[in-house]
Amino acid sequence: LEQALETVAECYPAEHCVMVNDKTRILASMKQSWGGRLTTSFVRQGHYALDLDQLQSRLRPDRTGARIGDLLAFMPAALTAAGGAPGGREEI
Repeated sequence: LEQALETVAECYPAEHCVMVNDKTRILASMKQSWGGRLTTSFVRQGHYALDLDQLQSRLRPDRTGARIGDLLAFMPAALTAAGGAPGGREEI
């Protein structure tokens, strides 16, 4: 996915996107590439949920949840509101 961001943007054009993943490295790479066009959402489940290197990383997603279902607590506007703005990070 990281190598194909340009293709993803061409196939799914949007003013703003939300990326949900359980790997902060992927989220950080996408955020670096897309900047404010992307809201990153880290879900602490699956294989990487307790990976200490990942959890202690300075790469902070815009949203963090214990389970993917936690993201349902946000309306689409709330998900995109983070957009990388200072203070926009939120733990759900």
